[in-house]
Amino acid sequence: MLKPPMIRANIPVLYLKEGEVFLCYSPAFDLVAHGDSFEDAERSFAQTLKLFVEQVSKKHTWEAVLAEYGWEKTRKEWSPPRIIGQESKAVDIPIPT
Repeated sequence: MLKPPMIRANIPVLYLKEGEVFLCYSPAFDLVAHGDSFEDAERSFAQTLKLFVEQVSKKHTWEAVLAEYGWEKTRKEWSPPRIIGQESKAVDIPIPT
């Protein structure tokens, strides 16, 4: 049985801390994982990503999934969306009293 063609892509991963919880988030697949430590969050994200890849591969829906998440196809190569900047925006949030 022939192995399907593979591509290797570097996907962006953002690392966040919310209170005592560490988060890993990738906008490339809209995946998030968490842990009690940075290392736990990284391990959890690696497992989440592995399961995601396995499920999409099993369903043979890579083209649709990549297109849905904004990946671009040029020739026969797919590229994930790139983070081109980051900034903080001020927002007024009304808090009930």
